[in-house]
Amino acid sequence: MKKLFFYLLAALPLFVFNSCSDDDDLPDVDFKLDVTDGVSVDGVLYVVRGESLVIDGITVVNNEKNKTAIITAATYYWDAFRLGTSAVAPYGFTISTTEQTPLGHHELAIECPVYAVDKSPAVANLFYNVEVVADEADIPEGNTPGTTSFSIESHLLAN
Repeated sequence: MKKLFFYLLAALPLFVFNSCSDDDDLPDVDFKLDVTDGVSVDGVLYVVRGESLVIDGITVVNNEKNKTAIITAATYYWDAFRLGTSAVAPYGFTISTTEQTPLGHHELAIECPVYAVDKSPAVANLFYNVEVVADEADIPEGNTPGTTSFSIESHLLAN
């Protein structure tokens, strides 16, 4: 009886690993952010300390013709600290900087569940570098804060 038990115990991992699948078909999508009071220059978003960085919305575009893709929420992180979640389209958020916000480099990260026609559900992680500057004069020449749109790099993971 002990032998049978050990054989069954040895066979258990075969059943567990058999259920795993590596053929996830992830969505082929791009993301665009619409931002107010920020300036995007060469892959860096500049914001003046004391101003609010307003993300008006996130747009997801399916790169497969005639197929749609959506996100259902957006969770915002500033320097790896969770700020909150927007669950209402267009999934905007306001990030307030104060006089105590350190000048220099920060990271804005956004996590969104992604659903596309004929694809596996996925989670997108969007990252953008943010520079907090003392005043508008510190923003690269020829740029002033206002409303802007830009593409954002994403990393998709199977859900």
